[in-house]
Amino acid sequence: MTTTQHSTGPWRVFDAFTDPEIVTDRPTAFETESLVQFKGQKNAKANARLMAAAPELLDALEELVERDRSEAAESGFTDDEMSWLEDARRIIAKAKGGAA
Repeated sequence: MTTTQHSTGPWRVFDAFTDPEIVTDRPTAFETESLVQFKGQKNAKANARLMAAAPELLDALEELVERDRSEAAESGFTDDEMSWLEDARRIIAKAKGGAA
């Protein structure tokens, strides 16, 4: 699915202390690996939840794009009728470090 340059998921929010952080429990990590720490932000927990979901959101978007691209071609939809696919491809490229 996704060829990753980022730390592989799943990621989760760890908020046992004052400031939440995003961690991964991947097998190569010693217990948990801290990816991002939020210091003193009033909306830190909401930001952490959104960011922790990012790997799964990227995978889901890539699956949707591939499925809908194939179905659109089979159904005879024009590129204009499926313009959201180009938007989604641009977002995927941005997430992977490419041109947005």
